[in-house]
Amino acid sequence: DVEEQRQQEEQQLLERARRMRLEQEEEMRELNALFLNAKCNMIRDKQVLEKQMIHQELAEEEKRLDKMMEMERDKGMEVQEELERHRKQELMRARQDIVKQMEQNAEERALRAEKKFQEGQKLLERLEQMKREDRKAWEEKQEKLKQIHAEIHRFNEENQRLKDKQRERERLEDERVLEHQRQKAEREAAWEAEQEQLRLEKEKELARLRAMQEQAQDWQAER
Repeated sequence: DVEEQRQQEEQQLLERARRMRLEQEEEMRELNALFLNAKCNMIRDKQVLEKQMIHQELAEEEKRLDKMMEMERDKGMEVQEELERHRKQELMRARQDIVKQMEQNAEERALRAEKKFQEGQKLLERLEQMKREDRKAWEEKQEKLKQIHAEIHRFNEENQRLKDKQRERERLEDERVLEHQRQKAEREAAWEAEQEQLRLEKEKELARLRAMQEQAQDWQAER
């Protein structure tokens, strides 16, 4: 009966330790889930907003550059055609004047036409320079966006590293709690076993003394 009672008490202690461990694990899981869920939501919202802004900026910038380059191309072609037409007209007039009059006015007109042509060429060169500058600005914008993407990537990697580190801390903490509970249960079981051993030894000693007392009484009765 004593052994059965001891086993029942030991089983009850183990069952209570198991329930406490399960309750602690459930609380830790709930807290970790809430923390990770809040952090993931915040990171996801930030990344979605950043991506939307980047895509919108890229689309608007590309549309603006395409429109500007198209306008510059059309303008350049119109200027070139107008200059060429005007030059031909002026040269034709100059030749006619030279043939008709052989005067200086025809030559001066030709010089003016050439001067206008040169000015038109300078204007075209300026337009080309503007296109190159716009292209450079666009490339710098692309480089900046590339850096932003790289920064987002580094942020995501750092966030993943922190998540892994947090999970490892939680795992080690769970192991520490379980080890503490196991050691506590072992100490309690050892203490109970020691108490039971002392009780048995005490009963054995009482039985021995009782037997000696009965033996002494029998010996006196025989005398």
